[in-house]
Amino acid sequence: MITTFILLLISKILNRGIDCKPDGARIEEAWKYVNDHQMDRHICIMVDYGYPSGCNRLWVWDFDDEEVLLECPVAHGRGHNSKRKDPPRFSNEEESWLSSLGKCRIAERYQGRFGTSYRLDGLEESNSNLRKRAIVIHAYRTVPQQSIFPLPSGRSKGCIMVAQKNMDLIDEYLHDRKDVLLYTYCSNE
Repeated sequence: MITTFILLLISKILNRGIDCKPDGARIEEAWKYVNDHQMDRHICIMVDYGYPSGCNRLWVWDFDDEEVLLECPVAHGRGHNSKRKDPPRFSNEEESWLSSLGKCRIAERYQGRFGTSYRLDGLEESNSNLRKRAIVIHAYRTVPQQSIFPLPSGRSKGCIMVAQKNMDLIDEYLHDRKDVLLYTYCSNE
């Protein structure tokens, strides 16, 4: 408990130079997309893999009030034979263990190996294999609840992984909604 507190305190001190926030142009693009494709017009989830993994780089965005409802770290796919310090790479290929970029629909809720999870349907060529690859949103113990930058977050096999408490909040936002947009991008590409 004391070690966690000390790590969070050090992280807060070192994190002062990074302002992690969703890109306004991407939010506008998401808004246009949900309107053009008859998707949920109240919230969406944005993930910017351009920020370091220990930062808050997942946001639940409220279109109605134009504000962030939740921000938290999210893991990215580790790939094969990569080192922890390597920048994220992206793929739509099966067995790549990499995250995919693009817009997708958050589909059905289910109880899986990691508890409450949501399946994803890719809406672009860059992520059209999400369901086939079993890429989902779920909780995992190696992902911190809040920013720990400059320390890294855990890594996934391509899934959108967050801390359990954050998954509980995401589930509250998604539970009664259909066709919510999840938009993953990399601002430095």
